[in-house]
Amino acid sequence: MRESRRAHLTGAEPVPARDPHRGAARGPDRHPRERTSADQDTRDGRPGARVAGVDPLLVKHAVAAPSAGELAADVRAGRTDPLTLVEQALTRLEACDVDVHAFVHVDASAALAVARNPPDGPLRGVPVAVKDLFDVAGQITRAGSLVPAGPAATEDGAAVARLRAAGAVVLGRTRTHEYAWGLTTQHLKLGGTRNPWDTGRVPGGSSGGSAAAVAAGIVPLALGTDTGASIRLPAAWCGLVGHKPTFGAVPLAGCTPLAPSLDHGGALVRTVADARLWLSVLGDVRLEARAPVAGLRAGVARALDTTPDVGVLFEQAVERASSCGIGVRDVALPPADRLVEVYLGVQAGEALAWHRASGRWPAHADAYGPDVRSFLEAADRADPDRLAAAQSLREQLRARITDLFGDVDVLFLPVAGCGPPTTAAPTRSALGPLRDAVLPLTVLANLCGLPACAVPVGVDIDGLPVGLQVLGPPGADSRVLDVAERLQVQLPWG
Repeated sequence: MRESRRAHLTGAEPVPARDPHRGAARGPDRHPRERTSADQDTRDGRPGARVAGVDPLLVKHAVAAPSAGELAADVRAGRTDPLTLVEQALTRLEACDVDVHAFVHVDASAALAVARNPPDGPLRGVPVAVKDLFDVAGQITRAGSLVPAGPAATEDGAAVARLRAAGAVVLGRTRTHEYAWGLTTQHLKLGGTRNPWDTGRVPGGSSGGSAAAVAAGIVPLALGTDTGASIRLPAAWCGLVGHKPTFGAVPLAGCTPLAPSLDHGGALVRTVADARLWLSVLGDVRLEARAPVAGLRAGVARALDTTPDVGVLFEQAVERASSCGIGVRDVALPPADRLVEVYLGVQAGEALAWHRASGRWPAHADAYGPDVRSFLEAADRADPDRLAAAQSLREQLRARITDLFGDVDVLFLPVAGCGPPTTAAPTRSALGPLRDAVLPLTVLANLCGLPACAVPVGVDIDGLPVGLQVLGPPGADSRVLDVAERLQVQLPWG
């Protein structure tokens, strides 16, 4: 376990100065002509945004807020209506997004127009948000970057279209780490999203804006993507359920890729029941009826590099699983350094190929943020055979994991070995320690296309959420959700 990790993640680099009259960060924190919640003062007229420290109002609202399924049920029963739900969401957004900066674009007039007569479906009238990688018709998908992005999308991405067909109302696009290539959702020039549990901390990434939108109680469901941790990490650090199903279960047509063979579509929600709901709407998988978890076998890797408080919460959650009749047994996973080496080889090779093919790299190298630019420069210098070698090792890894799932039904792992760093910490010097705290625990699911669901299991010594992830073999989406849902019931918190 690591006592010194937190010290490595509290480096000093000033955040953008704040305008005392607006509460928003100075400088190019958003793209021109795109209205965000930071364009307006908060509802009660307070002149500035809160900064570091746990915000009890944001947290209290988020924990108590209804789920997507509950809101949809209220609409069906006539207890509320879609227009009311969307108006409430916009009011909440205006009040608190000045603090968390979850959204990069909000189209309130379009959302209100749709809310007057949304399609019938399982999400009718439910306000949702989508990560700024998914195409939204009539809007420019900027992928969190200043690199020229091309014209506005002519149609919704496949996942967004399915959300709309189910009756959901899209409020806007949420902030992503640039091209989804990072764990913090911070950008040197565009600013970053803040964690609603402590606005001096990052929310995780790369789907940090989606996580903050749900955690702040603005929407109950937000689309994200997960290439190495990008749904599960912000879910863990924002006290949410983060779900990525089996590789290929969610269509990613009309979604900017990071590394296509690792990219998974998914969602950030408050309950595992909502994870079932969104997957039934968006996914190309058939979910089975809920089944008992007693008698299932869970594998647990014990020699994990975590801070003491994360380790204790993880072991307590495993004990609760055992009390539900889940058999727990120790397993040996591939060495962490080997996992990360293979993952980074595949990711860098595929990302470089896409940025070259799209004409972005190296033509617009100066427009990239320094971290993503450094990743692409390193990939450019890498041995051309690196990707082929990494893919070969990946196949060996998949075979080993297939054998492992012959002995266990699910795996339990922490989502991160530490809590979220401060918004000042994610400098280039802090990227290594942060990566080492997360990727050894998360990339297995992406390399092998495994379904994974992160659930909150408690709070650490700083009062910040900690998450556990349930992984299963490809295609075992129902089983993963069964176990995750049982854990969420057994581990009430907040």
